[in-house]
Amino acid sequence: MGPFDDRLTTLERAEFLHASTLRRHGEMLDVHEERMAALAANLTALREMQERQTQTQQALATTQAQLAETLAAIKDMLGCGNGH
Repeated sequence: MGPFDDRLTTLERAEFLHASTLRRHGEMLDVHEERMAALAANLTALREMQERQTQTQQALATTQAQLAETLAAIKDMLGCGNGH
């Protein structure tokens, strides 16, 4: 073995380590991309839920207002007696 054999082995090791590191980083980026896509889907679902909740609250407020009007009308009718 000459002095260049160790250098070649060191270079081969470095190339292997570099390739392995690049592969691992690629895998990590793939996982990150999948997680970001899942997060985006979750955020979309949350926004849709928030919109439905807002619509439900508005419908409930309208229903409560109508109920209050109905109850007020009933109280007025009860206060009038039976027409005598």
